[in-house]
Amino acid sequence: IFISMIGLYSLNNKKGKNEDDVEVLPPLVFNSTSGNHTHTIIFMPGYSNTPENFINQFTKKINFTKKNDTTIIILRSPMNYVTVKKSKDYSWFDIYDFPLDNFSDINLDDLKKSAKVLEKVVNNEVNLLNGNYEKIIVGGHSQGAAISLYQAYTSQKKYGGVFAFSGFLSPGEISEDKRNMKVYFGYGDQDDVILPSFINKTLERVMNFEGFDLHIYKNHKHSVNENQTTDVGIFLDNLIK
Repeated sequence: IFISMIGLYSLNNKKGKNEDDVEVLPPLVFNSTSGNHTHTIIFMPGYSNTPENFINQFTKKINFTKKNDTTIIILRSPMNYVTVKKSKDYSWFDIYDFPLDNFSDINLDDLKKSAKVLEKVVNNEVNLLNGNYEKIIVGGHSQGAAISLYQAYTSQKKYGGVFAFSGFLSPGEISEDKRNMKVYFGYGDQDDVILPSFINKTLERVMNFEGFDLHIYKNHKHSVNENQTTDVGIFLDNLIK
């Protein structure tokens, strides 16, 4: 069962906006169906994608044993001007050049602001899970994967895990307790949007973390394929008990 939850995640201060206020657009929500909500997955689509683009992945392709006990929230990015395209599109942050091979190709301030959107939803959901942040798993594709990785690694809270399709990790301080956080990182060796030289900047930082699990997919580009969704299902089975 899935429904668009209009307004539920609009967490702006009713007394007046300030710089910390974050508007969360209506996400797509797959409610847990067992009556025993134990975990929440929060997923962020990438550039030019909406939650509706990922219905098939979450209803048919990403399968794990405790799926009925899990609420899945797919966030919706705003329509923003994207410099490289010279037009507006669904985008979490501005992009100055394609393909990405350096942090100067993106607007890092935008990325960090979008991470606050994810943080707002995490903090809202954790109230339904007895305050246990390790019951929250975040993930995303491309831009969404980059934000999920950044938020999970730099947050003061330790999340249950992260799954990242074709993403990267932006600069930010990583605390020692995040070294064993469970992270699935999937990347296609023919990716022509986020180049291997850029991915290496991420791997140099986290490849030796004991919780980091790298998956390289041969002859694969930038989309999410069935090998990836199968592997993420296995990853989630190991996290959600």
